[in-house]
Order: sequence, then C-alpha cells, then structure tokens
Amino acid sequence: MLGQLFTVAGEELKYGYIYLRHQISSAQQGKAKVLVNGSPKSGTTWMLKMIASLPGYEDVGNYYGDLRKYHQTQPGHVVHGHDAYTPELKEILAAEGIRVIMMVRDPRDQLVSRMFHVKRSVNHVWHERMKDMDNDEALMMCIEGREKLPSTHDMIALAQTWLNNKDTGALCMRYEELLANPEPHFATVLEFIGIANNRSLAEVIVERNRFSRLSMGKRIWQTQRKPGQEDANSHFRKGIVGDWRNYLTPAHIARFKELCGQQLIDLGYEKDFDWS
Repeated sequence: MLGQLFTVAGEELKYGYIYLRHQISSAQQGKAKVLVNGSPKSGTTWMLKMIASLPGYEDVGNYYGDLRKYHQTQPGHVVHGHDAYTPELKEILAAEGIRVIMMVRDPRDQLVSRMFHVKRSVNHVWHERMKDMDNDEALMMCIEGREKLPSTHDMIALAQTWLNNKDTGALCMRYEELLANPEPHFATVLEFIGIANNRSLAEVIVERNRFSRLSMGKRIWQTQRKPGQEDANSHFRKGIVGDWRNYLTPAHIARFKELCGQQLIDLGYEKDFDWS
C-alpha cells in the first residue's frame, strides 16, 4: 500500500512538472473548444477526463441536446456530448470553432457496459425497473429498447450519423485502438486540438488517467484494480475489450443480429453474420 502511495505521488510530481511546462505554451498557442461525443459507454468519459487534464482545459458537462448551449462554449471548455450529427449542429459547431472527438466502440461491449451503468445509476430513468432484473433480462431490454431506454440499434445509429457524413470535420477515435496503444493515439488527439510537440504531455495525461487510477478515484489508499478486475458499482467497471463474450447468450446474439447485425458489419467489427 505504501508503495502505491509513493507511485501515485511520483506520478503527480511528474504530471505537475510537465503540466507547468506546457501551461506556458498553452497560453501562447491559445486553447481550443472541444466536444467529446459518442453514444453512451463508448469511451467518452475517459477521453473527456484526459482532455480536461490538459493545462487550461476544464470539463463543463453535458448539454443534453440543448444546442443553444454550444454558443456559450469558451476556449478551454470540454463538452461531454451524446449528440447525433445534424446539419444544424454542424453549422453551430463550425460557427463556434468547436473541434469534435468522436468515440466509437464495439456495440456488444458497449451494450454490456450500458446495462451495468443503468443498473448502477440511481438517476437513470430505467434504473428502478432494471436494478432487480437478472443480467440476461436486462441485456435483452438494452438490445431491444423500451420507452425512454434507447435500443442498441439507436446507440449505433447515433455513431453512424457522424461516420456516414464525411464532412463533419470530427476526429474518429476507436475505443479499442485507444485502449491498446493510448499514448500515440492521444498524441493524435492533442495534435488535432492544436497542441504540438506533445508526446511527453500525452504520456503523463494517459498515465494519470489509466484504468487503475480512474477506478480508484480519490481513494488513493485503496488497492488499485487492474483492467479485467470488475467492480459493477463503478463507472469504470472492467476496462477490457471483448467482455461481451462473458455475458451474451445465444438468445442475445440472435436478437442482436436480427436488429443490428448489419450495423455491426458496417462499423467494421465483424465481416459477416457468422460470429458467436
């Protein structure tokens, strides 16, 4: 435990040194306005936390579809969005000079993560109805959708509104690629928002926002969890790719293929319907 505390303290010292060094250049270069967008549980929170860890940047929350609020966005603001692409939104983002990072994730992993999120989140509109369901029933409901609970088809369709429009100007970032090799991919994000010569900054930001640190939160005295060690009550539940294989039954897979199998292929996560 003492070793973990020293490790965290050392990381914070390194982060602070590089943060201050880049704070000077940040003031000279100016700060971007950033929208981290994607359907829920696609990695948007992780990306938002990393960008909000940059010198002069801050998380200003989610506008929840109120497009007028984009006009209030200031340099250094990082917005957390779950907004579909529309010509109106494109016009607003262009007028305000807001740069968009679009997160995309395997919809099967996203589905499992979203189910646990709804069961955990007391403020979610479906929490009361889903909290006591077994996981199999809750997963089927997330696949099919109910009333104010979007279906998996809806989740994928939101991402497709961006991916199918080539002139959005957004930087598409796949969760799986970011997870496998975070430093160079986040360096690309920094370049996109106007921060050059950024490799050392990317490294300390990724280090500070790795799964074990985020899952621990401010409780630095607790043992850090490694990716794959599950805490169903945490927003950062498991942090791995392919977890859907541990939860989706043949019935789930059949229904998934029926409702959004082609979308999965279109996103590039499968070549055909022959998967299980």
